[in-house]
This record gives sequence, C-alpha cells and structure tokens, in this order.
Amino acid sequence: MLLVRDVSGPALVLAGEKARFRATSFNMSSPPEEELNKINWRITSGGNTIDEFFEAGPILSYKVPVSLSGRDILVMPYRNSPTETVSVLTHITEEDTAHDEGNIIFLSREEWGVDSDLPRRGHIVDPRARTEIFIHHTVIVDNDATQNEWENLEEVKKNMRRLQTIRPDLGKDVPYSIVAFCMADGGLVLGEGRGIHRSGAHTLGHNTSALGISFQGNFEKLPMPAHIDSQLAMLGNWLQELREHKGFINLGNERPLGREVFAHRDIKATACPGEHLFTKLNRIRFL
Repeated sequence: MLLVRDVSGPALVLAGEKARFRATSFNMSSPPEEELNKINWRITSGGNTIDEFFEAGPILSYKVPVSLSGRDILVMPYRNSPTETVSVLTHITEEDTAHDEGNIIFLSREEWGVDSDLPRRGHIVDPRARTEIFIHHTVIVDNDATQNEWENLEEVKKNMRRLQTIRPDLGKDVPYSIVAFCMADGGLVLGEGRGIHRSGAHTLGHNTSALGISFQGNFEKLPMPAHIDSQLAMLGNWLQELREHKGFINLGNERPLGREVFAHRDIKATACPGEHLFTKLNRIRFL
C-alpha cells in the first residue's frame, strides 16, 4: 500500500485565497496513478478537524475560509490515518504579507526548489514554545568581491538547495529554521529551512525552544554587506510580526544581557556567527 512520507505547502496564506499543498514523497518510487488518487487529506486547527477530503489525490487546492484568519492550520495527507509527522503548518493571515514585507522576500521550500525525495526533518513545534532566537552564519560566501552579499534570487535558491544536503550528519535537510541572505540592493531574503514551525538542528539543547536563523556568508571576513544595519532592522521587524501577530507570543522571553537575540558563540566555543556580525546583533530589535 502507498504511504505518504512528506508534504509541501506554503507557510503563510491570505484568508479567502487558495493554497496548494502537495504530497511529495512516498514509500515507493514512481507510485501508480491509481494509488496516488487514493490519497486523503485532513485539515485541523487547534486540534479540531476543519475539513477533510477523501481520495482527493496527491495535490490539494484548498480555498482557505475567511473565518480561519489569524489561526494556524495543520494539513495532513494520508492513506489510512493522518499524522502530524507528515504535515505542513500554515498560518492564515488577514493581510497580503505572505511573501514580500517591505524589502523582505520570503522564499518557501517549494519556491527555492527543495528536493522532495528527501524527507522533511524536524517535528511540529507550538509557536508558544519558542522563547529564544539564535543567530548563526553558514561560512559559505559568494564568489565575488562582496562575499557576504548576494545579487539575485537564483543565487539564493541555488544556495538553499546546497544547504539541504551539506550536513548529512544532521540529516539531509537545512539545519536552520531560516537562512537570511543580505542582498546587494539592500533587500533581505529569508529562505525557509526546516521552518518556523518545526524543530531544527542548529543549536544543541535549543532546537525546540529556539528559532535558528543563519546568515549566508562568513562574517569573520570583510567586507560586510553595505546595507547590513537596515537589513538587521528588517529582520527585527519580521520577528516582531511573528511575536505580535503570528502566535509566537513568548519569543524573546529568553535573551542575553544587552541583546534580544543570542549568538551561537554565547553558549559554545565557536566564532559563529562571526566577529563582524556579532558586534551588530544589538541592532536586531523586536521586543
């Protein structure tokens, strides 16, 4: 019997709009169409079933009811019985902020081209359980004079795909919740790693309580991105949105003295996230 191993879908959806969810990985390669067509879908919110679709197939196009605005939904494809292990958590928003908030662009896993043959790692985490932020750097630089700046979205997508498999010792998935790319035009691109609703593999002992955000680059090296101060402020604004409007009500309750975010080096003997980024972390403000 065909079993579903993984599912993809958007992290944010505008209430009243359609969202597309796809079963992406199975217990057999090249499953027959008749088996795929028997896939069911259940959508829950707050532990209650909102909708269920039987034998709907591997792709679900779901028009989100306006009544779900401000809530999270859990979308689960299944054959026998649904499980949170194979699910995607989507926040329903009233405003069209799902992808572009000012100069921030959010790229979902589907948008950067995740390899769906690899299972998604991490377990679902209640947003209220997130109490801290840890900042890292990937130590992967651009191949030009501005090593810590990125020129276009194709570079970002290519590097996100690379990050999916770069640390097999942590499981073949991006270990961070989010990867931040400082763009040469002053924008900030946030690539969805394991995601804000799943546990990570970024900071030992803090992978459930913390969101792990890694900046793409090596911030032991110069030059720093030309717009780093405003980009850190943008990240703070995005985190504030999570805390005040997306259910992460305890985010930042745990923090180091004088800053609102931790550096990886605060708890481990490491240079991460690099000296030049470390000295600017007090510019990330969201409380």
